[in-house]
Amino acid sequence: MAVSLLALAGCGSVGPTDNPLARKLTWFSYLNGDDLRSRCGKDGADRFRLIFNADYNRHVRTYDVVGDSDRGGAAVEAHVIEATDLARMTLTDPFSAARGRTATLQLTAAQYDSFIGRLRDDGAFDPPPQGLRLPSNGFYWLINGCRAGQWFFTAFPYPSSRFTNAHFPELLRGLDPTGVAFPGLPEPDDAPQTLPSSGQLADGGVFFEIQVGRDGLVGPTAPFGALLLSALPGK
Repeated sequence: MAVSLLALAGCGSVGPTDNPLARKLTWFSYLNGDDLRSRCGKDGADRFRLIFNADYNRHVRTYDVVGDSDRGGAAVEAHVIEATDLARMTLTDPFSAARGRTATLQLTAAQYDSFIGRLRDDGAFDPPPQGLRLPSNGFYWLINGCRAGQWFFTAFPYPSSRFTNAHFPELLRGLDPTGVAFPGLPEPDDAPQTLPSSGQLADGGVFFEIQVGRDGLVGPTAPFGALLLSALPGK
């Protein structure tokens, strides 16, 4: 478990990837948008990252959106990572079962404007709830990026009115190019709010907790920063 958590907090993100090893090594940095933050305001491009965590060990989907200031519209790169499917493993690619599904999409100027408007109306450019702690076995959206040269970071935890009242997920469902359905949500009272007990942690998987600050995750995300190791049993 310690090795898994250290690996997740290991290196700086360079963007989305279908390489499962690189994804684990840069996951916290990717969640924090470190690569987007470092370029914000330098090249004039608007960039958005939307991450849906529906139990990290079962289903995660990400959308990286880059606006085209010259022609309008935007490029979308979508990834869906589900529980490893051994049926997809091949001898030529030992990582194939854990790569997930990747697809791209080009938004028209009208679609991109609708996307930005939906994020704005849902409060994606507003500060996140303060002191929010999100377990990896829970359900939530993280959104960050650079808009008009300004960095933003926010979260939509489930269950909450902020999550329930948001309409951008429905827009993404309509645009999603992966062909992978969104998972169903548990009943609000059944949605995990904390990490599993020590006994359940022993059953396998990677478990961690992130804490959301005003401008990003609390704690180091790269390089080699073990984020919230209190998630370890006995800590």
